[in-house]
Amino acid sequence: MVPVMSRSFFFTIAILFFTRPIANAGEWEVLDTTGNFTGEPLQYVKKVVQKKGETASFFSKKSIHPAVFDSRHFDLKVIDNGSADKAAYPDVTTAMQRNFCPAGVNGGFFLKSYAPSGLQIADGKRTGKFGTAKLLSGVISSDAKGNIQLLRRAEFKDGPGIQNLLQAGPFLVDKGTTVAGLSNESPRRRTFVLTDGKGKWALGLCDSLTLAELSKVLAMPDLLPGIEITRALNLDGGTSSGFYFDTGAGNPDVYISPIKRVRNFVGISPR
Repeated sequence: MVPVMSRSFFFTIAILFFTRPIANAGEWEVLDTTGNFTGEPLQYVKKVVQKKGETASFFSKKSIHPAVFDSRHFDLKVIDNGSADKAAYPDVTTAMQRNFCPAGVNGGFFLKSYAPSGLQIADGKRTGKFGTAKLLSGVISSDAKGNIQLLRRAEFKDGPGIQNLLQAGPFLVDKGTTVAGLSNESPRRRTFVLTDGKGKWALGLCDSLTLAELSKVLAMPDLLPGIEITRALNLDGGTSSGFYFDTGAGNPDVYISPIKRVRNFVGISPR
């Protein structure tokens, strides 16, 4: 005899299903790890990931390129690329090298006029206004003392001591888990910033992924060495995505070129 389940039983099961945490590591696995040219406190560690159950192929494998650093030794530096009439730097490599940054990525969103979306602060110089658009949900900043913060917009408090700042979004990871409601459409290259909340940070670029996919990949336990990621923020994506890492003398640099000219860059700057 098959037992009859009450409506309250099925209601309870439905509540548990729809309120359970979104799967993190269960959907993805790390296939390969390479890199680590300079070691602590700055290192490049490439990760190749794939959804579990998929047949390994060129298209199923996705590379993640993070530049991992310790904030006791490095700061974040916003590099302004200038207005629409003339770019200050032809590419991300030149921008990093001229500003003595061993690694960096393209920065935040910008308008057709190349004006930054939201507020931009580069070496203390302010451009634009603090934005409240839904996409500008996060703030990455550093002050004159070198304190780096990755905050939600509502948590941010402006002040004269801020030297570098960009608005971007959406959040990909918060409180160590994936963020609900992210789009699972429009896969593309993306750049991101993340932290463990204890002084370890990374700027990175991924192969073509949706926001929801990147969220789940970055929430994987032990994805990066010595970092339990608590927060991660999307910076920009598509043809704006670019990455540079100086691997040191005798090794080829890691360089992924953006196709589109961008308004700003974020570099990892020695203290």
